[in-house]
Amino acid sequence: MTRRPQPRPGPRPVARAAGPLPVLLALLALLAGCVSMPDSGPVVEVENPDAGELEPGTFYDPRPPEPGASAREVVAGFLEAMKATPIKTTVAAQYLTGRAQEQWTPEAGTLTYADLGVARGDRTVTVPLLGAEAYDSRGAWTASPTGAGARLELPMTLEGGEWRIDAAPDAMVVPDSWFEDRFERASLHFLDPTGRILVPEPVHAPQGDQFATALVRGLLAGPPPGMSRVVRSAVPAGVSLALSVPIDAAGLAEVSLEAPPGVRPEDLASEEMVAQLAWTLRQEPRIRAVRLTLNGRPVPLPDGQPELDPAAGTRFDPVGHGSSSDLFALRGGLLVRGDLDDLEATAGPFGTQDFSLRSVGLSLAAQQAAAVTTSGSSLLLAPVEEVGAVPEEVVSGATDLLPPAWDFADRLWWVDRTAAGARVEILYDGERRELDVPGLSGRVVKSFLVSRDGTRLVAVVRGRDTDRLVVGRVLHDETGRVARVARVREIDLGLESGRRIRDLGWRSPSSVTLVSGITGVLAHVRTVGVDGAPGDLDTGGASRVRGRASALVSSPERGLGVYVVGTDGVTDLADPVRQVPPLDQAVAWLGYVG
Repeated sequence: MTRRPQPRPGPRPVARAAGPLPVLLALLALLAGCVSMPDSGPVVEVENPDAGELEPGTFYDPRPPEPGASAREVVAGFLEAMKATPIKTTVAAQYLTGRAQEQWTPEAGTLTYADLGVARGDRTVTVPLLGAEAYDSRGAWTASPTGAGARLELPMTLEGGEWRIDAAPDAMVVPDSWFEDRFERASLHFLDPTGRILVPEPVHAPQGDQFATALVRGLLAGPPPGMSRVVRSAVPAGVSLALSVPIDAAGLAEVSLEAPPGVRPEDLASEEMVAQLAWTLRQEPRIRAVRLTLNGRPVPLPDGQPELDPAAGTRFDPVGHGSSSDLFALRGGLLVRGDLDDLEATAGPFGTQDFSLRSVGLSLAAQQAAAVTTSGSSLLLAPVEEVGAVPEEVVSGATDLLPPAWDFADRLWWVDRTAAGARVEILYDGERRELDVPGLSGRVVKSFLVSRDGTRLVAVVRGRDTDRLVVGRVLHDETGRVARVARVREIDLGLESGRRIRDLGWRSPSSVTLVSGITGVLAHVRTVGVDGAPGDLDTGGASRVRGRASALVSSPERGLGVYVVGTDGVTDLADPVRQVPPLDQAVAWLGYVG
């Protein structure tokens, strides 16, 4: 059976060129005490056949070591053997010494590369990895080496008269094309610190029969290290997967768990844990039901049913249970709601009186609206549908307020673009606080978002030559109150110099769509994961839109229109062939809740 990720520490550091390397987990493991000798002798190329030529379902059984192979040929064979399809490491292990085989844990992580450099050395073979990316045991992306990239340093020794690798990195080391063909993006679902909403954490899981197994193992491993103040899990400590997760012809998945004495099946019956498992496994379309056991005994499910429905846990929906799907707009200065071609005035003060508004943020249930005045200096708060209500001015004397955002807990977030840079504030239960966000506060911020689960802040920061997309995780205290936002990190978009991001919006609970200008009459649309993993997400929609784009209107909820508003009209990215009616010229702002 193919070995799958276990809850082990991530790979250890990889030797690389000097320079900073922002990592959450180390990249590779090189054992201490290995023999290192000067790089002398001839230089050879390590073969790197294009693994992408193999179809994902193709069977590929690499060759074991050849008798009399040189040290560098053994290294080349080792790297080639990790391309086995289906995924397995039994052949790759044959290139290691007996001691190295016992110590090697390739399931601890994955390191991908775009190309291999020239291999050097004999007693220690060094192989540069160009365009390297690192993933932890759960399949979560952790880092991109910078500068000259990463390199493998593999100590070699003679065993039985044949060269073998005496210490291997604790990771699968494979081409990025191979990885992209055989792994797909998914999410492990944990809970926010209050346990009220699910928080998706993006990972990459192997396709096919290993997909469900990898997801369950990743979920049971728990949240990533250092994330206890951002997310938590309802899975009791010590619970692990006893077997792989088979799925029969009727779509029944068998999840067999094991745990040490003291953990009872009843301990796994919480509504929170069931929601985590259901939302994680519903990403496998073959699953129609899940049978859950612990140490061979059935786990009693909250609804008394013998099998778990993958549609369970709706009240923990990551987009916010009970969130409004309406589209909202400011038309003629008044707040309206409905569909793009059928918008009706709201009954509250913003729908009946003109307060000179330029943008609005709606709470998820569309009960409250926070509106920015045309001057950008005031933020007004009022009920959406309460007749006769009077708006409350929660911010006055601001410099230039961006459109505000709400999360599931009815926390209101806003950014004021002052002369000294961005100022981030939050209002919750009548308490207004400023949050110092390292890497964002004091910068020139063009737009920002807050995830509905309240654990991520995403923003576009203006740079000298191009714009930057940054993400910060929101930390909470023991009561669930927002404590602070961690230092933001940049998501590498690879934008050309001079390219500006015109707008962004949530496309799913863990991805955002960006609109940037290509020319004055053409806009580029792309969707990226908030984890920073390389590559755009294929959303099946338009990637280019004619006309100069001025706004993006999107929601993390599936099935809603995703609109780009531009000089050539409105385009629905979710249905590019749809004929969208022209936008009323009186509409000054358009958006969903959140």
